[in-house]
Amino acid sequence: MGSRNIKKQRKLIKIGITGIFGSGKTTVSSMFKKSGISVISCDAIVHQLLKKEKIINKIKNIFGEDVIRKGKVERKTLSNMVFSDRCARRKLEGILHPEVFKEINKKLLDYRDKKSIIAIEIPLLFETKSEKLVDKIVVVSSTRQKILQRLEGKFKREDIIKRWKSQIPLKEKEQKADYVINNSGSYSETFRQVQTLIKRLETLIG
Repeated sequence: MGSRNIKKQRKLIKIGITGIFGSGKTTVSSMFKKSGISVISCDAIVHQLLKKEKIINKIKNIFGEDVIRKGKVERKTLSNMVFSDRCARRKLEGILHPEVFKEINKKLLDYRDKKSIIAIEIPLLFETKSEKLVDKIVVVSSTRQKILQRLEGKFKREDIIKRWKSQIPLKEKEQKADYVINNSGSYSETFRQVQTLIKRLETLIG
């Protein structure tokens, strides 16, 4: 695991929550929120960005009319396209990532003078080389079998595999993390780990 040091008495601790597709990042983020920790979600930011006319037009110009329906981005069609084509994925990331991180930094301004913990759910934290944005990194882990079981009926197995291949392997992410949350068990087991971690982080604030 990583060894990123934080001085005691720091006012704000920013933690990055990441993992791989289906490992449970959103579930763990919701647990932090349930425990009173503010959470910034990259997925929520992307969802809002995809409603903006400027972004819709950029996507339409690059990916064509097929990904637009009634003036809105067809997320499933776009996802199928970019996860089947690395070049297409890079182009989409080029449109979205700068806007996502601009929005994150804007949201963080609201917390700069607060003595607290804030969690930022960043699915591609390592892939975008965004480690310096946060003070501590939490990787949400789960077994391959458990992830497939949870996603069964929602995604085709081949689509899940494509998404995994587009990301840094989970084991490698675990090695780079400051903390690992094992989400292979029950909800309550994972929640207990989150609460324990929050207590540890609170000691760093002083």
